[in-house]
Amino acid sequence: MRFSIEQLEAFVASAESGSFSAGARRLGKAQSVISSAVANLEMDLNLSLFDRKGRTPVLTAHGQALLVKAKRILDECGILLVVADELQSGVEQKITLVVESMAMTQVMADKLKDFATHYPHVEIEILSAGSGDILKLIADKRAQIAVMLQLEFQQPGFEVHGLGALEMWCIAAADHPLADYAQVGWQDLQQHRQILITGRYGQDQQSWRVADAVWQTENAISAMQLTRSGIGWTALPAEMVRDVIDSGSLIRLALDFESQPWRQGVDVAWSTQQALGPAAKVLLRLLKQIRL
Repeated sequence: MRFSIEQLEAFVASAESGSFSAGARRLGKAQSVISSAVANLEMDLNLSLFDRKGRTPVLTAHGQALLVKAKRILDECGILLVVADELQSGVEQKITLVVESMAMTQVMADKLKDFATHYPHVEIEILSAGSGDILKLIADKRAQIAVMLQLEFQQPGFEVHGLGALEMWCIAAADHPLADYAQVGWQDLQQHRQILITGRYGQDQQSWRVADAVWQTENAISAMQLTRSGIGWTALPAEMVRDVIDSGSLIRLALDFESQPWRQGVDVAWSTQQALGPAAKVLLRLLKQIRL
């Protein structure tokens, strides 16, 4: 390499401060050291970075062009040092979070943004899966933390923390036969195809099965698109479908057996057999703050 980081620091400090003396004060070094560093950088690059004809040095066209590049290099050097310090202290390079598709909410996205502020250099991978698949991903150490619909029974080897509950709506396309019903009964739902969200092996949410005929899909977005096409009805979180209902392509079914809103609990879960690293602990703490 034909130049050093110290030379770039002297160049940037002098350019931004307006003089070699001001750059020296900013870096806490003697002016002669800064002037020499800049002069050596100019020789190494074979370019004049400053016009020194006046009382204060002025950036040349070459200097202006290289200043942006020099600042970027110094920024990357700073990031390199931060990442190295994090790795030395045991901070993970990557965390995998597995989220049930119906449990992905805006408040959770906001918490992930908060995490990015705490650890801007930690990579986050988000997987989508059904409840049964989620637990397997955690048990197999493919993921560290899960956000999922509440299970009926506590699973051994896992800790869970309740995040509240999502309001669930039964929905259908605006041109679906059920859309003409002022009130929809249980028997009506049984007689029309249901779009059921299941895990990869079909073991999830079978307790939600109502209809005699079902189509199964792994994720909520697919369920919503199939429902919009009029293939069947489904149940999804209100937050997920409210805007689509407002657009007129979907309707909320008025259920004659629903005396109060149906709410589905959501948990954050993690394995008792797998220690979480420093960044994962911060992510878990932020997720625990969610109140649905």
